[in-house]
Amino acid sequence: MRIASLKIAALVVFVAAALAVVPVASANSITFNLSSNNLGISGSIGTVTIADAGSNQVNVTISMNAGFSVKLNGGDIAFNGPSGLTLSSVSNLTASMTAGGSFSGLDFQHLKTSQNISEFGTFAFDFTNCQGQGGGVVSADKVTFTLTASGLSASQFTGVALHFCTASGSNCGPNTGFASSSPEVVPEPGSLGLMGTGLVGIGSLIRRRILSKTA
Repeated sequence: MRIASLKIAALVVFVAAALAVVPVASANSITFNLSSNNLGISGSIGTVTIADAGSNQVNVTISMNAGFSVKLNGGDIAFNGPSGLTLSSVSNLTASMTAGGSFSGLDFQHLKTSQNISEFGTFAFDFTNCQGQGGGVVSADKVTFTLTASGLSASQFTGVALHFCTASGSNCGPNTGFASSSPEVVPEPGSLGLMGTGLVGIGSLIRRRILSKTA
């Protein structure tokens, strides 16, 4: 009975390790935690996640924490790292409020290909002045859009900055400022697969040792 139990345990370890080799279904992505700003606010005000969406394409998701929102009218969303972005690179631009209400089919009015963002340096691509939302809506708690350019991938992005408001929802609040942060990289499927290969090796070694002791 003891031998059988040990064999089953060894098999379980081996199978679990093998499953780790299976590629993760989610796309490669990188997340920027907006923990730096020029208003002296402590803590994070939100995140910007950039994820591969297919060949030459990434999805951008900006999610603001409670008490903050993305400035739309007159606002900026800037990037460093990628190349070849144009105003027409943007599609599926939407904005939504946590309390309810969303707008799709929006567009940026301008693109600056070299813009100094207060306290955070120069950014290669700065999309500005989002338009198309309903009357009186000047900010949003969440903004999403797709970027398309030749060879574009999430791993190319090295920095983001955006214009934010000090209130949730659509009315911006009493103050506005700029926020940025360093990226927090989500492991790619290739890296996870490499880790899984190592686990398979460990699982095989444990299995052989257990079986040799019970033979």
